[in-house]
Amino acid sequence: MKERWKIVESLLSDEYGIEVQGSYEGWGAGYDPISLPLTEMWAKGEVDDIPLSAKRPLGVVFYINELSKRKEDYAINAIRHEIEYLFNTDLYLWKLGQREFFKFGFPPTSFLVLYSVLESLKVDEKIVQKHPSSLQPLIDRYRDVLRNVEVSYPHHRFSLSFLRKWLCEERLQKDLERFLYEYVCAENKDAYDILIEDLLGKYISYIEKAQELNYIDLLLDEARGRVRQDAHRGRIMTDLLKKLPQHMQEIIVCHKEKDSSQMDEGYRKEVLKSLRSLPDWMKDYLKQMSYIDMVEKDVEFIRHFLPKTLEVEIEHKGFLSFLVKGWEEMGESFLSPNISRGGEELSEEDKFYGRAYGMDKREFSVYRSMLRDIGPYLESMKRKLQKIMPLEDEGWVGGYFYGRRIDNKAVNLEIPMERGRMYKRRHVPIKKELAFKLLIDISSSMKREDKIKNAIMALLLFCEIIHSMRMPFSIDVFSEKTYRLKDFDEEYNSIRWRIVELFKLVGGATNLEKAILYSYEDTELFCRKNHIRGCLLVFSDGEPTRGLKGEELKEMIRQIKGRMELIGIGLGRERNYIDYYFEGTGIKIGHISELPSAFARLIQNQVKRLVAFQ
Repeated sequence: MKERWKIVESLLSDEYGIEVQGSYEGWGAGYDPISLPLTEMWAKGEVDDIPLSAKRPLGVVFYINELSKRKEDYAINAIRHEIEYLFNTDLYLWKLGQREFFKFGFPPTSFLVLYSVLESLKVDEKIVQKHPSSLQPLIDRYRDVLRNVEVSYPHHRFSLSFLRKWLCEERLQKDLERFLYEYVCAENKDAYDILIEDLLGKYISYIEKAQELNYIDLLLDEARGRVRQDAHRGRIMTDLLKKLPQHMQEIIVCHKEKDSSQMDEGYRKEVLKSLRSLPDWMKDYLKQMSYIDMVEKDVEFIRHFLPKTLEVEIEHKGFLSFLVKGWEEMGESFLSPNISRGGEELSEEDKFYGRAYGMDKREFSVYRSMLRDIGPYLESMKRKLQKIMPLEDEGWVGGYFYGRRIDNKAVNLEIPMERGRMYKRRHVPIKKELAFKLLIDISSSMKREDKIKNAIMALLLFCEIIHSMRMPFSIDVFSEKTYRLKDFDEEYNSIRWRIVELFKLVGGATNLEKAILYSYEDTELFCRKNHIRGCLLVFSDGEPTRGLKGEELKEMIRQIKGRMELIGIGLGRERNYIDYYFEGTGIKIGHISELPSAFARLIQNQVKRLVAFQ
């Protein structure tokens, strides 16, 4: 299996003249760090044209798990598709088209619904011209996409009609067939102009139909009683539905198990006519909510046709952004090869342990031994955290002078004391969503005083606690470089073995500045996408030998603490600089036994302050 991916890497590296690497972490791509600022401006649509060298990635990482069960030609052409996509699409035009549609008053993502499909086809047309044998694997890939894509509205179906034509599954009108042929054969700017000049009017009519259907779908959702995260939006839709004539409300309720496209055309016209007669402020609200809902449905569609190798975010509820990274940074975001597992055949016993615990027998034995050592501290810290972030949904809490229930356990004590605190009140805990980033120093200085042993034990302690409380967390380790040990979206059970194997990575210089910046940016991005607050915990002796030091490093940490909670946990009694660099949010421990009580001093203030803003 391992040799198979080495052959694929070598084949595609030679074909495209870039580094191609397999990974068990996901897809990715990286650009020349020197040209990165210019590449970012191009990806954001701030500059029209940049040198070709800045447009071409230096390397691409493909996701082995996604391709491992596929045939070799399927896997190779799926990776080819990603590389050609990066080489041939013009990221500036992705932004330009969205701006044009925004000016027309349509959701910017409606442009991407069509453009992403056409760009994907243009890329594959180039692949087929170079490698005719790649046609069938690419067709198989698109059939997989069609099985998974959700088609909600007419402009989605219209866009997919070009894909079905390319697959020879559907016929188009002659003018549309001619358009598709001209588009896939043209260069980027010419293809964009052909799209705007020849297809825009027809495509906009499909978007307008989609908007009308969406108005009705929002009413049908309200009739179904769909739970909305946005309570204000839910109240407005309730008012809108009740504002319709009674017979219109009955029509909506009768069709609530369907969607708008399944409703009789006559009924649809009646509902839309009733909506046009609503007060202007209600119609404005409906348009705003429809705009947001259309964006969400468009994003669900286009994610099947975007480059997987580029990180993507939806900015300002509609403008899609490509987040490009330097190739050096991209390489460091994946596990060091020193901690990867070998390709040897596992015994049946190891396979059993792998299925049960995500580790082989030896790793499980080490993990269980470490877990036994931290057991007493584990329960202690769980209790401290659960007081601040309780897991129960709601309950009855005693200790009140008056309330709706009697606390039977308190009666025998409270009556003789004549105090009267024998009542219970309903207690509904506030859900406190937090994300933790754990950053652990594995540099050479951590070998002294058993620091690395205590650091890994502390890391395991926090992982077990945070996992048990069902809070998202990620782990980075650093020396002079920074490596991702666990991503926020990865299952903890599947990465425990990496913590066990961490001792193999110890060594090298210490670049605290780079590690904190790298981990902070990753945490900030995750928290911004999920609308939660984050906390960065740094396990280190705080003695940097690379990057910023002294007052400059203190000032950088001070600035980050102004944006995110940042706590330093210093390990070791000698040469421990954590309290110097982290000031009021730094604690020092000499042994793992000191961690629960030491951390409790900060957790009361820091976490309470975190959740107070939610």
